[in-house]
Amino acid sequence: MTLDELKRLFKKQIPAANESLREAETMPEGEVKRYKTSAAIEVIEKAQDLLASCWDGLKFKDELILAHRLDNVPRERTAMIFFDYVNTEPSRAIKNLKALENLAYKRLLKLLNNQEVHLEDISNTNQQSMADRLKAREQRMKG
Repeated sequence: MTLDELKRLFKKQIPAANESLREAETMPEGEVKRYKTSAAIEVIEKAQDLLASCWDGLKFKDELILAHRLDNVPRERTAMIFFDYVNTEPSRAIKNLKALENLAYKRLLKLLNNQEVHLEDISNTNQQSMADRLKAREQRMKG
């Protein structure tokens, strides 16, 4: 996953999924409602899984910002937690929050990439050890 894909997930897809869930609540039962609901839930669960897999490696402020993005909390409410001047200078607070949000995305991406590399290393080690065992077995069979 790239940084742009990660940002798109949190900035575009999750809000769209939450909107679809709200729309689906007012719709009559049927195939369209089930499809909208299942597609929205799939996007939200994907983001939840990403966060859950990296939760221990994230800083508290990153966890909070990303969890608020996931829950579709308005940025103004999130900014209130971090900045005292949100009431007097809301645009500055939102701008600073967006900067923190971008850093959180970068940290999340770094953790995801580290996990991917670690899994590849484990996979390569397992494949190498299997190949070594096969060679040793063939040599034993040859005598």
